[in-house]
Amino acid sequence: MAEEVKKPRRPRRTKKNVEKDVLDAVTSVIEDVGFGKVTLKEIATRAKIEASVFYRRYDNLEELFDDYTRKYDYWFMSVADNMPKNLNDEDAFKWIIQNLAKELYSNKIMQRLLIWELCDENNPVTQRTAVQREILNKSLIQLLEQRFDGSGLDMNVLTAVCISGVYYLILHQNISKFCDVDFSTKAGKKRLEKALDQLISLFFSELRHQQEKHQIAQRLREAGVSQEVIDRCIELK
Repeated sequence: MAEEVKKPRRPRRTKKNVEKDVLDAVTSVIEDVGFGKVTLKEIATRAKIEASVFYRRYDNLEELFDDYTRKYDYWFMSVADNMPKNLNDEDAFKWIIQNLAKELYSNKIMQRLLIWELCDENNPVTQRTAVQREILNKSLIQLLEQRFDGSGLDMNVLTAVCISGVYYLILHQNISKFCDVDFSTKAGKKRLEKALDQLISLFFSELRHQQEKHQIAQRLREAGVSQEVIDRCIELK
């Protein structure tokens, strides 16, 4: 009688190993199909676990996503934390926005998370991640508000346009060109980097222009020129 062929036993994994395999599987599935199409079956298959193992740790996929996405709550802050010291305000703003773009280009999970936020507005996980990023953005906004106070430039909205523009162009890169630029190519990425630099330079150029006008107006007042004449000659914002 032929001997029964025994199947090789799967190596035993520690709890820590299993958790790592699950998170690696989640990352792999999200990169392939996005958050909205993740299934427990696919996670279990890639992590080589039974569904019961998953349910010992999580009640459902939403709880898994809530835990998984928390490491991205400080994504924007982690970009800013790597900024070189002693940059002036203009160069600091450029560095943050340009490196935000570079990080998003290379971070497929963050791209998937932003798409999920846009497609599922009633999701408590995406609501939390969006609110958390907004809280962390406030330090940048407050700095710009102080710097541009009295300039007539609405830096809240202008910064929102910069950041959202970066988000959209990167999320859209594999669909088609945008304004005849292919942002998925090395050349397209360089053009985006240069354009962000030029755009932020315009903000600070306008700030300096407004400051110069206020200085001229002050000198005219000191010379005895009436405010009515100053207002006619210099359009102050």
